[in-house]
Amino acid sequence: MAGQSGELAQACAGAANTFVDRVPAEVQAIMATRICDLGLKIEGSPVERYVGRLYRELERKRLANFRPQCYLSDEWGCPSGEPTIGIPLYLADARLAVLERELNDLEGPVETMQYMRHEAGHAFNYAYELYKRDDWQQLFGSFRRAYRDDYRAIPFARQFVTYLPGWYAQKHPDEDFAETFAVWLTPGSNWRARYRNTPALHKLLYVDQVARRVRNMKPARPTGEADLTVDEMDYTVAEFYERTLQEQPVPAQLPSDTELAGIFRSNLRGRKKLRPAAALVKEHRKALADSISQWTGVQRPLVKRLVETIESRLAALDVKADSRLATANLLDLMAYTTVLALNNLEQRRKPVREKPRSRETATAVPMAVQAPPVESATEEKIAAAGD
Repeated sequence: MAGQSGELAQACAGAANTFVDRVPAEVQAIMATRICDLGLKIEGSPVERYVGRLYRELERKRLANFRPQCYLSDEWGCPSGEPTIGIPLYLADARLAVLERELNDLEGPVETMQYMRHEAGHAFNYAYELYKRDDWQQLFGSFRRAYRDDYRAIPFARQFVTYLPGWYAQKHPDEDFAETFAVWLTPGSNWRARYRNTPALHKLLYVDQVARRVRNMKPARPTGEADLTVDEMDYTVAEFYERTLQEQPVPAQLPSDTELAGIFRSNLRGRKKLRPAAALVKEHRKALADSISQWTGVQRPLVKRLVETIESRLAALDVKADSRLATANLLDLMAYTTVLALNNLEQRRKPVREKPRSRETATAVPMAVQAPPVESATEEKIAAAGD
């Protein structure tokens, strides 16, 4: 284990030192610039259209008095009790987006709107202080329940909706409500039919009833305090991303070189069509990390780190893959990495301790969820209209 830890530390250090070399010159030019000096704003940036779309979706639900304030921050989040939405700064700047894509796989438009709706669910909860109500607590649970990142999820549990990957609604009652709100808000989600005869439908009906009840009411908390804004970030872009790398979860168990080599061993007759196995993994790295995180509930940064470690070990060992077995290799690799991820989840779990809610951390970048059948003719028009 000590040897594996040393290997991983070396791999992480190498990633921190080399990722800058892989980005364009115009991106490297801002690495020494303080984030607060970049002049980042939502207005006029790509983020503006996502905020506008969120507001339009809220308007279609006739929530006339609920427009959560949005601001640029270091990550996705909604400060506990504050009806405000923090949006990652890299979505507002093309140069930062290049860095994020290199390190963490940048969110696409569908994923971005999923996060917007989810955070709006938190903000709605806080704006109308629903979490203080007895009926809310009876349905979703205690808001004061211990909050942890390495939570044990029950796949396909019918009392929870499925929206963000990793069975995220099971993480905490506050997340359960936010996920339920997001499904309810999504145009064309067909939630009544999709969750018919499930306990989760009661939660969706609750959201629908509460929204109808408060649609013309002023929120108890119409505005809130931001947590960390870009104007307060007085450290450089390089320091920000170095810190991001250091804060990523470190796997407790690493892949075996012998097992990795065995996955790509070919016994087929005839002339082999060889290519570097590392190249095959790199080509499918995002899909592997997305899918494994979605179905296991393991934090995506941890899964991504495992996949990257596998890629680097295959490159170091100069393992070759037979192109004729690419599909079989990927299936074996996904199964192998899934077991590794679940083993890491068990080894990383710590005793639960009560702690105050601060801001939530979006540790996974969700896969693009295909839109289910539309709910009605009106919803169909909305879904087709898009932006």
